Amino acid sequence: MVPWRISQGETLYRDIHFHHGPLGPWLGALCDRVSGRSLAGRTLLAALICLAHLAALDRVSRRILSPWRAALATSVAVAVALFLRPGGWLFPFSFDTAIAVAALTWALVQADRVDRRRDGIAGLCLLLALVARIEMGLAGIVVLTVARRREPVRLLRLGFFPAVAAAVVYGAASLGTPLARLVADGWLRVVDPPAAFRSVYRAYAGLDRPGLRLLELALATTVCALIASLLLATAAIAGRVAITRRRAAEVIPVAGIAVLAAAAVLRTWPPTGLAEALSLVPPLVRVVPPCVLLAALQRLVLRARSKDPRGALSGIPDATLWLAAVFAARLFLAAGYVGPYDAFFLPLPVLVCVAGIFGIADRAAPAVGAALPRMAAAALCVFLASRCATVARFYRQPGWSEIETPAGSVWLPAGVAEATRDALADLSARWPSGSLLAGFPECGFFGYVLGFQNPFWLEQFFPGHLDSDGEDRAIALLRSRPPDALLYANVLAVGEGQRAFGTDYLRRLDEAARAGFPTTSIHGPGARPGARIGDPGFFVEIRRRPGAVR
Repeated sequence: MVPWRISQGETLYRDIHFHHGPLGPWLGALCDRVSGRSLAGRTLLAALICLAHLAALDRVSRRILSPWRAALATSVAVAVALFLRPGGWLFPFSFDTAIAVAALTWALVQADRVDRRRDGIAGLCLLLALVARIEMGLAGIVVLTVARRREPVRLLRLGFFPAVAAAVVYGAASLGTPLARLVADGWLRVVDPPAAFRSVYRAYAGLDRPGLRLLELALATTVCALIASLLLATAAIAGRVAITRRRAAEVIPVAGIAVLAAAAVLRTWPPTGLAEALSLVPPLVRVVPPCVLLAALQRLVLRARSKDPRGALSGIPDATLWLAAVFAARLFLAAGYVGPYDAFFLPLPVLVCVAGIFGIADRAAPAVGAALPRMAAAALCVFLASRCATVARFYRQPGWSEIETPAGSVWLPAGVAEATRDALADLSARWPSGSLLAGFPECGFFGYVLGFQNPFWLEQFFPGHLDSDGEDRAIALLRSRPPDALLYANVLAVGEGQRAFGTDYLRRLDEAARAGFPTTSIHGPGARPGARIGDPGFFVEIRRRPGAVR
């Protein structure tokens, strides 16, 4: 809804609440200007950003690995991250992250060699990252300037010029908007994020429950150690047998990988009796961020002591390793197979870890056995196949339904699909396009596909988006310019520390909305009289302004 409102003439920050840089909303608005309200158009825009990210990952992997190893590493990164539910590429706040991550990864590619033209492209990439997510762009500038600290002229192209250009863009985007508004509702919120935002960052990094996350990390590390032991033992046995029985030595690694594949099949399609126990095993990628962070810290210490790196990751450029560590820090103890942030921050650390696995295997092969590098590659192939099977199983399972809307179709899981379909039919039958619709905690999907307008300056009512004065302002606007329809969706806040709208936060706004807008209908498996956000079962409740029904 934010890009759609911009495409209709409203001004970002001054008229519309948004906490990140302007690039994402402006791109979305351009898309809507070209294609109109179109889910296909928005999906294509997200897919282009995704493909740009993938192309940059491919270039990075090819510079640190041989062609076939690079292909495997990139494929693993894609399978681990790019198809994670709930589809973070389209999320409002994470779309900006998608742009920033893709731009920073391309900056790595371009700044890898000394060339004025390539530095100019890298500087442009850093500018895009700054204008999408200012804190991520600044982190990218720090990484590249530290990595190129002995080349003063390049520091101007990679640091000073992108920062100055970004300042001009932010200044132009902020014209006419009071400073207090930019801090409360705009891009300067990053200067003083509210407690709810900090809680989200802790939750995404796994620092909200460090004891549990450390226990999960220990369990994932144990499983990885068992896999490594299997590979080492099998390669060692094959190496010793090869001295006298060469054909038998060729069968032994195959048998070891077969055992690993059988374990992967058991994990992917567990029998009923083992399903609950196996579900307690955390994702193996949980070990990736801590490993990358440790490697980056070691590299930083070596550079501070003017020493060259040695070991499995010595072939990885400083900037690549340090940027991977920046991404890994955002996930630290909570890397997994759900989005939205894992979809963006996991791929580069995964590439680094795969390069490390190959580096360790190559260095250990003379002492352990020549089959070790091949077995490491085969183990990664087993992991890749398992992830592909899991993703296909999730998206191809029964229960998904196609929902037709005026802006295109979407596929939704059971429960959510029925409620969405019925609510769309109800809204479109009662109110014409252009009517005023507001929703708690959000209703942007319904407003976008039906062409409704939002009288509020913000699209999402989650913790941290309104302080006490902002809640008073919202209540006043609700009474002075009441929408034709009000929509409640049973959506919970994740990670903010307060989950349910109207119960845990913004109670006064909820009371004012319920008092002034009687219920018209309620849809979904959670539909019942008096249903509240946070109750079991998904529902969409529609309320009306008295006299507003057509």
